[in-house]
Amino acid sequence: MKIFFLFIAFTFTAGSLHAQTGKYAGTKKSLIGKVFTDSRNLTALKGWTFMEGGLANSLNDPERITSDVFKKGTTFVVLFSIMEDTASDKHTVIDVVEITGVQKGWSVRSSFCRQNEQENNYIIAWGKENTGQYMKLIKKAWKFDPDKRRIILIPVKGIDCENIGC
Repeated sequence: MKIFFLFIAFTFTAGSLHAQTGKYAGTKKSLIGKVFTDSRNLTALKGWTFMEGGLANSLNDPERITSDVFKKGTTFVVLFSIMEDTASDKHTVIDVVEITGVQKGWSVRSSFCRQNEQENNYIIAWGKENTGQYMKLIKKAWKFDPDKRRIILIPVKGIDCENIGC
């Protein structure tokens, strides 16, 4: 009987974790689960401009987690993908954030952000562009949780992102 109740509890817990994937994906939720070898060739992102991308975890990890940022008009899309077999070149999109209404002078960054001055490649930040080394005025921030394999909203306090090319 105890095993039955544990099984039921696990089933509801696993279901609720999976249900959170794509919570911030908006109209791009259909990208979750897509397999690709080059994110710039995803059909659903045809006409989008690639902005930046990077490795979120260590090269020494048995699987590679990457992020890619795309832009079209005032909308940004950030993909977190995983390469489970490093001998393969196939990545699977595991979660997405769609950010709409990003006005001129503002941008979305991933892979080049910090939390309390500690580098954290899992952070996504929507912030005000400037000429300093770091973009410090952050409007909204998210973080990819590699254990739960989903993106969560986080407080902006202590978040900044490197200004690439400054």
